Amino acid sequence: MPDTGSRGRSRDRAGGNVGGGRGPFQKTLSVLGMRRGLPRLGATLAMSVALAASPVSGQTHEITVDGEPFRKTADGRRLADLSFGLPVELIRTTGSWAEVSLSGWVPTASLGVTTREGHDRIVTRGGGQNLLATPSGEVSGVLLQGLLLDRVSERESWTKVRRSGWVRLSSLSPVAASEGSFARPPAPPDVDRPAAIVSSGRRLIAGEDPIDIHSSPEGDTVAVLRPGTPITVVERGNRWTRIQVGGWVRSEQLVTSDLDSTLVEVSAAGLRASPGDYEGMRVRWTVQFVALERAEPERTDFYEGEPFILARAPDPGDGFIYVTVPPELLEAVEGIKALETIDILAQVRTGRSALMGVPVLDLLALF
Repeated sequence: MPDTGSRGRSRDRAGGNVGGGRGPFQKTLSVLGMRRGLPRLGATLAMSVALAASPVSGQTHEITVDGEPFRKTADGRRLADLSFGLPVELIRTTGSWAEVSLSGWVPTASLGVTTREGHDRIVTRGGGQNLLATPSGEVSGVLLQGLLLDRVSERESWTKVRRSGWVRLSSLSPVAASEGSFARPPAPPDVDRPAAIVSSGRRLIAGEDPIDIHSSPEGDTVAVLRPGTPITVVERGNRWTRIQVGGWVRSEQLVTSDLDSTLVEVSAAGLRASPGDYEGMRVRWTVQFVALERAEPERTDFYEGEPFILARAPDPGDGFIYVTVPPELLEAVEGIKALETIDILAQVRTGRSALMGVPVLDLLALF
């Protein structure tokens, strides 16, 4: 990461010795007959500056990519999703990955006690738990259910926790300490274009106060979320987040609309062939239910213990698919019998899972 302070000092030293023409460094060059080799010297100095700007262990950085995955190992299982501006402490780097330590506050009721892997707390809340900068403060990220943590301290009904993990090195930016605070990098500029889609399946929880759902940024309020409602992020941009919320309404209260036009017609084989083209899009399929399972730690496209349906694809020749089940639909899925045919509305999490190369979808509704 760029270190403007060290870069400036390196340039001052180089300019003072070379530009002045009278320093000991310039005299040495004259003796060696290397005056015409200054372009090569400039390249050497540039390399030295780049090395000086390398990330420093123990330095505080901030996350610059909203929704950045926080992983157990470099390119390993996802443990959490981090928010833009979250401060983390750099531990070490390897290749394009960085190991960092983060901390924050969560409700004590959302944690359980454990001794697994040397940690003493585990996220037990279904659907995950928001990580807060302070008790009842700003959301700094989303911790997935099953994440192992270390307790730091407690305050009334809140627990401060810490955990180390891995993020992409390119998602970090160093911050400079100033009077005990950190200078936050500027927020992404407002642009007149759709916000970039973050990976589907990123779930948050509505906080302690009701949340208004707007028809568009700054638009009319169309619904109100109760505290604790599970939320799936579809996309983020500027100061707004588009979400999906699972729930049930009476059929007679619905009217026909053109919303089905947002669905895509693609087979499981098509998802596997072009996994990046359909991420975040929705499909409505008829599939054969095989079993309800729980994800093992090796399945990096899931959080550990996440429930999912093993099902046969609409075209039996396309093999199997995985369909993750949100907490609000788990009871309904548990009542489905093996080899029963079901109609699902689902959002594509990935067209090809890392372990088995199978499409992974997030269940939105059963029909």
